Amino acid sequence: MATPELERSWKRTEGYLRDARAHLSQIAEAEFTDPVVQFEDFLDHNELGLAFDTLESIAVESQWESMRIFELLALAAASMGRFHEQHTLDQRITKLRGWTYETSLPGDSA
Repeated sequence: MATPELERSWKRTEGYLRDARAHLSQIAEAEFTDPVVQFEDFLDHNELGLAFDTLESIAVESQWESMRIFELLALAAASMGRFHEQHTLDQRITKLRGWTYETSLPGDSA
């Protein structure tokens, strides 16, 4: 049985992933239909890591995504403790923005 803290963490991560998914471009929605369906299936089964991997792959492969999707993916990675992926996304955002970006979960004292 999952602890209340773990369940809150799952909900927070799922929220970041769903928000990131909502920011996919229409082009990505059309071009990556099967992976988007797979992403939704992973979320429905609480497979947050697989959902993250699928959505990150779509965002990286598509050349049409906004920076916001990468910010939300970085928050999801941080929420899951996937710090390597978070760092990689932070570097991508830094390059896009032209200044250092570092993800910090709300409530973190960074």
